[in-house]
Amino acid sequence: MKKVIPLIAVGLLTVSFLAVAQDRSKDRRADMQVKAQERFQSLDTNRDGKLSYAEFQNNPKHRERFEKADLNRDGGLTQDEIKQAREQNKQMRQERRAKGREKMQAAREKLQRLDVDKDQALTRAEIGNEMPKLLENFDVIDGNNDGKVTRDEMRIARMAMRAERQSQAK
Repeated sequence: MKKVIPLIAVGLLTVSFLAVAQDRSKDRRADMQVKAQERFQSLDTNRDGKLSYAEFQNNPKHRERFEKADLNRDGGLTQDEIKQAREQNKQMRQERRAKGREKMQAAREKLQRLDVDKDQALTRAEIGNEMPKLLENFDVIDGNNDGKVTRDEMRIARMAMRAERQSQAK
């Protein structure tokens, strides 16, 4: 009996925690919908219930996005068109993420296959001609100059290259 009471208490706490978390999620979603509605209304300066390119023109980088979202090509965006465009973008992001995960899994498998001695690191000899880019950048990636490239060293090099590309894009 002594063991049952704490288990019941933990169960009740867990259920109450999940209920609070679910309420917060609903609140967050409702807040996002309200903010989206407010943004739409602030952009809809002539209050006709849709956004024309002229109303949207204050931000020129959105022209392409505007044209993609204008499904009926009437030069205006209704809230339904915006919702559909958002769903299409969400679907495209999910597809890109899935492809990215597939590529990463294939790369992991290839690296594991190349790691002949199973020491979680690749030497130049193990890489051979299989991955010419990795071999070409071996000295840069091998941060501790031990003649082996580990997964962490590759991750650090990837992050550094990404940061460099982002700084060049600005």
